Amino acid sequence: MTSDQPVTERDRSVSNDRTSGAEAGLGRRSYLKLAGSAAAALGISGVAGSAAAAGDGDLISVNYDDYSAPGDVYNVNDVRGSHQPEFVTNRTTTGQQSLYTAFTDDQKIANCEYRFPEHVGDYQDEVYTRFKIYPENFNLNQDDTIRMFWGPLTNGPGSSGGGNTDGTNGWSNAIGFANRNDSPAPEGYKFFSYSYHLDNTGSGDFQMTDAVVQMDEWNEIECHVKVNSYQNGQANADGVMQYWVNGELAFEDTSMRFTTTDDNRIEAVGPLGYVVGNASNAAMYYDEHDICLNMGREEARTALENQ
Repeated sequence: MTSDQPVTERDRSVSNDRTSGAEAGLGRRSYLKLAGSAAAALGISGVAGSAAAAGDGDLISVNYDDYSAPGDVYNVNDVRGSHQPEFVTNRTTTGQQSLYTAFTDDQKIANCEYRFPEHVGDYQDEVYTRFKIYPENFNLNQDDTIRMFWGPLTNGPGSSGGGNTDGTNGWSNAIGFANRNDSPAPEGYKFFSYSYHLDNTGSGDFQMTDAVVQMDEWNEIECHVKVNSYQNGQANADGVMQYWVNGELAFEDTSMRFTTTDDNRIEAVGPLGYVVGNASNAAMYYDEHDICLNMGREEARTALENQ
């Protein structure tokens, strides 16, 4: 189970080198489940430094309409408050259901992890994931932060403040929004990246951007993460972490170091609810959660469009 202890967030603002992306709003895709014999047929293996185990071209769309509860598709864990994530019908994009998570007076809602070892059969080297999010009724005080999504998470004491990240004991990146850098509140708050990796110690690497997550409307968030190469227990500085907010590049780092071993690659992605500050009576809705394995952004978006 993932630890997510409160930490002092280290603010390191990022120059906003934006590029226009493809238009948001692609439709919902059918859910492709690869498990058991299907995973075996794809030749899953755990070779160090190799391509992701499930084979090139895997597209996974988590169609919430196919499930009765979030636990049917996500590993829902670390629920600390009085609210359990649930599917609702009152606010959606293209389908009948969205995922609803509500803040009460608790700092943490839950982790909703789409775990690749369980669904696909192995940890992954490269993952593109996108989702729609509707933040509702947020009124953040100055410097308050909301973590909204694991993009990605590899569980272990090095993933969220339980110990220094050493290349074998987990790592993570929680993305979210905060009332910092002259956020245009209450219309929107600035996007941030909060990462545990080999080149930071203690609290996570907190990096603000100038991209804006709009409040009380749907936003499209895209994540592309590729693990670094490694040999003989040494990590090379070539890992990739990229995020887009409503079609514009918000954050990019192509010199990351996450892992030194096969079983410390990308384990999961998925919704998260965590507040540093005040978010009482606020909520988040999620929809259209798509995942592509072994692809960068442009290839993934093309593949999803043509699926």
